[in-house]
Amino acid sequence: MFKNLKLQSMNLYCKISLIIAGLVLLVSLIPISFAFAETYYNVAMITWRGETVAEQGFMDELDKSTCDVAFIKYHANQNRKRLQTIITKIQSTPVDLIYVFGTTATKIVLSRVNDKPVIFNIVNRPVGSGIIASWESSENNATGASNKVPVLHQLRTLKKVVDYSRLGIIYNPGEQNSVIQKDIARKLEDTLGFELKEYKICRKSDVLKVLPLMKGAVDAVYLPADSMTKSLGNEIMNVVNEFKLPSLSAVESMVPEDGALLGLVPNYYELGRLAAKKALKIFQGKKATEIPSSALDHFNMSVNMKTAQKINIQIPMSILVMANRIVR
Repeated sequence: MFKNLKLQSMNLYCKISLIIAGLVLLVSLIPISFAFAETYYNVAMITWRGETVAEQGFMDELDKSTCDVAFIKYHANQNRKRLQTIITKIQSTPVDLIYVFGTTATKIVLSRVNDKPVIFNIVNRPVGSGIIASWESSENNATGASNKVPVLHQLRTLKKVVDYSRLGIIYNPGEQNSVIQKDIARKLEDTLGFELKEYKICRKSDVLKVLPLMKGAVDAVYLPADSMTKSLGNEIMNVVNEFKLPSLSAVESMVPEDGALLGLVPNYYELGRLAAKKALKIFQGKKATEIPSSALDHFNMSVNMKTAQKINIQIPMSILVMANRIVR
């Protein structure tokens, strides 16, 4: 009898020991589970001229990460008052990071937001426009990706197609990035041997008022990266191509969509991915000012052969060989 009681006691002891061991193991695993759980972030995305492949690249790269990200999209539609309303709304919404497209929108956002990290994208001259203090450190709450391409490279590419001596530049004087590129082109007059002629477009009605002045006055046209230029791309290129003027655009989509002859631009999708990698560093605990801003080190060449045929321009084989995209 005593032997049976002893065996029962030992069995009960073993069961209790196993239960306790199981509970200890379960408790020890709880912190590990939390350590590997996905972290949730809210990202406000502000676009200036509508969603582009840059935003798609940004979202795709973050979706690949272990972070659980919710994207809250706001479209300013190139309207400053609308952008101000968006900023006010974001300030009353719990967001962890703000993504913003373009020079104009980024400057406005940073003028009002200094308590949240801001990732900018498609800002051609972030230092020159005062968005960041230097490429190494913004000295504020911003970092991001630039679509900078040396204007010298772009104008030399255009020179290979037509040896222009009079270059027309179509730009928006109300957009700082556009003005900076115009000033750079002006400094290259002696280097490349041309005279720069300015054609300012501030609104849609300017297209038919200003651009006809180019006829017989210029040999080629340069279009800096600017949201207004892009939004009026079809109207602008209709006039430029009617006058049979070779053109080079610094806006990625103007070659296939609007009929610009040439483009020497960075890949917007890759710029989006580059911006997302900076966002991930912020999620890992870094401050925006500690993350250097950067640009891509390679560019895409686009050629529109339909436009070349329309304006009777022969594209050199050296350009065609280098082209990443040929529109036929």
